[in-house]
Formats: sequence, structure tokens, C-alpha cells
Amino acid sequence: SFKMKKQLLIAAVAATMTSVAMADISISGAAQVNYTTTDYDAAGTADTNTISHDFDLKVTGKSGATTVVMDIENTDAGAELADAAINTNSQEMNVKNAYMATSIAGVNVKMGTWYGSDTLLSNGSQTEDQVSLDTTISGVKVQYEDNMSTSSVTLSGSVAGVKLSHEIFDTKTDTSVSGSFGGVNVAYRDVDADSDAADSKTSLEVSTEFQGVTATYANVDAGTSGTSSDTFFGTVAAADMMEADGFGVKTSMAGNTVNLKSYTLKNTSSVDQDYTKLVVTRALASGATLEGTYTDKNSVSTALDLELRVKF
Repeated sequence: SFKMKKQLLIAAVAATMTSVAMADISISGAAQVNYTTTDYDAAGTADTNTISHDFDLKVTGKSGATTVVMDIENTDAGAELADAAINTNSQEMNVKNAYMATSIAGVNVKMGTWYGSDTLLSNGSQTEDQVSLDTTISGVKVQYEDNMSTSSVTLSGSVAGVKLSHEIFDTKTDTSVSGSFGGVNVAYRDVDADSDAADSKTSLEVSTEFQGVTATYANVDAGTSGTSSDTFFGTVAAADMMEADGFGVKTSMAGNTVNLKSYTLKNTSSVDQDYTKLVVTRALASGATLEGTYTDKNSVSTALDLELRVKF
């Protein structure tokens, strides 16, 4: 009958919708909002108060051993507050990562656009139209990467608990060694440019823990070209870091994580700048995290940044 056909049609549509809803798709992300006030020592430089945000939404789809990732970010450059008025800058919506990862005959394949890692020698940046192929041979990972302008081959693995990596480009090599030795964690990296010593650079980070306190020493020598960075020293542009040297201690106190750092940056004009930074982080019952950062840039400025962030 017509009624029965109608019921069968509804059931078929419902079954189709259920299969879509149960597809292997996940959504995750993070969001942070910052309020920063900066007081400048120079009488002729106006103090600033800014609000900025960074929202990230990541959609991951899976089919068997194949994964597709689309990562979208919304940011602003900071909205300055003056006389109770908010002068908002334009919003930016960017695709941070968009790639497919799968496996073909034992070779891992990744293709698309993605960000590199933040390190002492780099502030992770986006590279478009990349391909990465890797496999493991006798315990050694062999990886080939190509972004249509540069290519490299990386050999990496572990020997007696020490991690080793050696990446070979057309004009340089990038070697990393890291491990734990008698309770002391050490990470060393050397980028050796074949023809231009100005582009050669090294980094060293050493840390150890005693009685609930983690002590860290970090050092960067980036040659006259400088290097960007986004780890121990914070987010630093290449022009501001030709050399860097600093110590830090981190511990837990009254439910907070407290991190105190003292370091010096030398910019590409060979000018030293001393910093003292205190970071206090607390997990809130709401699921968010509140972080306060006080930065004293000696003889230049002091700044207080309050950040509220959440991951989901």
C-alpha cells in the first residue's frame, strides 16, 4: 500500500542519516583571549592596552588508515582600548592545516598544507603544497619531504635511548641530538649551511628536576641573519634574535604553576636586551586555564598579559 511504501521510504532515509551521523569524524579545537597592558619607559612612547584572540577549530575525518584534517583559525592583531572605545582591527580567517595522511605499501604518505613545529630555532610557519613520504628500515626512519621549492631527506632513530635526526637539504644539513643523561635532559641542534655561515645556527637546551623544581638553561647562536623562535624565549622575530642565553625555574605553588625566567637577546644590530619574565598558570574549575605573564624588558617596558584559554 501507499502508506507502507511511505513508511519504508522514511525508514530508508533515517538509516542513511544514521550512517552519516556515525561516520568517523571528530571536532576539536582551542581558544584563547588575551588582555595586555604595556607601560613604556620612554616619555615619548604612549602606553598601550590591547585585547586579542586566537580561535582554532580542527575537523578530522577517518576512513580506515586514511586521515583528512582541516584546521581553521580566526585571529585578530589586537584591538587597542583608548578612552573607553575599542578600535577593532580586521578579523582574519585562515586555513592553518589541510592535508591527507595515508599508507601505501608500507610507506606513510602525507600531502597538503601544514605548519612546522615551534622550536628554539623557528617559529612554526605554514608551508603549502607539501608531500611527505616515510618508512622505517631496520629501526631507522627514512623520510622524504618536498614542497615544490625545497626538498630534504631525513634519517632518524634512537641509539641507547638517545634520539638522533639528520636532515639533508640541497644547501644545508639539520642535525638534532636529544636524550637524558643521569637525570639531565639535553637537546642540541645544529643547522649547517654549506655556503653561507651567516645562515648556520645552533641551539642547546638543558633541564633537570630536583625537589619539585625544574631548572632550564637555553642558548641560541643564530649567526648574523638571526632566527625566529617560539619556545623558551617566547615568540621572537628573526631580527630580534642573533644570540640568546637564559635560565628558568618552574614549580607548583598553591595550585598554580609558577615559571620564572631571566634571559638576554642580542638582535641583528648586536644590541643586547635583558628580560625578566614571571608566568603564573592556573587550571580553573570551569575547564579553562588562566595565565598571567609579567615581562620586564630592561630600560624599555613592562607588560602584563592575562590569557584565558581552553581546549576541547
